[in-house]
Amino acid sequence: MDRDQEPSLPLSPANFLQPVMDLLKGEDPDTVCARYQLSRAELNRRFQEYQNTQRQTALSDNLTMKRVGRNEPCPCGSGKKYKKCCLPKHEEARQNLPADVVQEAEELARRRETQEKDIRHGWGLLFSQEYEKAGSFAMKLLESFPEDDRLHDILVAKDLATGHYDDAFARSRRRWQVAQEEKAFYQENGYHQREGQDRKHIVFFYPPSTWLETFWIAQRARTYQQTFPANGDPALKGLVSQLLTANDSKRFPGRQEEGFEMRRKALTPTLVQLEAAGPDILSHLLPLTYTFSWASLFVPGLLYALGTDESILLLAELSMFRTPYFAPKCLSCLEQLAARAVPHIARVLDENPAFDELKTGLIMVLGTIQTPESFALLARLTEHENPHVLKWAAQALEQHQDPAALPYLEKASARLGELSQIAGAIRELAGK
Repeated sequence: MDRDQEPSLPLSPANFLQPVMDLLKGEDPDTVCARYQLSRAELNRRFQEYQNTQRQTALSDNLTMKRVGRNEPCPCGSGKKYKKCCLPKHEEARQNLPADVVQEAEELARRRETQEKDIRHGWGLLFSQEYEKAGSFAMKLLESFPEDDRLHDILVAKDLATGHYDDAFARSRRRWQVAQEEKAFYQENGYHQREGQDRKHIVFFYPPSTWLETFWIAQRARTYQQTFPANGDPALKGLVSQLLTANDSKRFPGRQEEGFEMRRKALTPTLVQLEAAGPDILSHLLPLTYTFSWASLFVPGLLYALGTDESILLLAELSMFRTPYFAPKCLSCLEQLAARAVPHIARVLDENPAFDELKTGLIMVLGTIQTPESFALLARLTEHENPHVLKWAAQALEQHQDPAALPYLEKASARLGELSQIAGAIRELAGK
């Protein structure tokens, strides 16, 4: 066989749709036919069958479980009247699908709507800090819907809030693995493996990156529990209890940055005492970061004020939680620490490679800390095997505006191909 000729791949039932998936990615039909030993007619037949299946699936997905008045709000939540929104799709579905299929789809829609209400109730229990009730409720629902990531998420959040870090670690790792399996299977087959080809099993999967973040939080929680064991100091417990009053939305109705400033001013005496407490406070502060709350937003500033190598390393690791508001505050503290933060960032970037995609914030901080050490670290990262890490490293390296970055950026651009957005930076540096 000619070395330049692409080998053909025999098809099995499991990858029956793979030629169609390749075609949808924009590959040449003749190349696809040669790869899988198919005629053009057979490829067209499979493509047509896929389109028909997708059409039928879309129609059945658009069925509603209850009759809605034409002038009532559409059940999809768009805010439009039913007749101006989903009614035509529902009518088309009933006209084009057999009666038994319509009945089955409506029953599935009914189960999904009930499930959605139940999950909202479960999250409500969690937000009300009724953790055991939320956990029991989610476990009960999992008996009927074992592949709904939202229910697993409730259980992980409950375990993180109540100190059951081993359980949170095991469940989040397993769901991360499932998410990766399902993503790969869907890309190859066009449906979720655990959903079934007939789509009769109700599933809800998070992207792998979502579970990776939760997995990292659970992993750190386990590690910190061992590294910073609770010291049981009643005075420190009392200070943290005062800090938790920041979560009282009735006392502090402000939102976003305005809400944070309102809470910071009211809790200044407590924060001053916490800053003076020294490293002994870490075992009390770190558990606040495992679940999002107003109180957790004070932790980055307290770690910054502590100013030890240990607290700087914690800021770098906690920034990978990627929690809204919290992670940016960690990164901002690292930027203020400037050159002193670089060796700690380097350590975090080198460790735990399975979590590399969570490190992009740290990489961008290296773009703002413009020292020879941060430049060298970014230059090294342009050799990284992960294209997204490579992309962020190149963008951070651009910020240094150093002509010495040119060869690294050129090499990165060649590797990134379509992902590359650094051609302008290359031209600018080359002109210096």
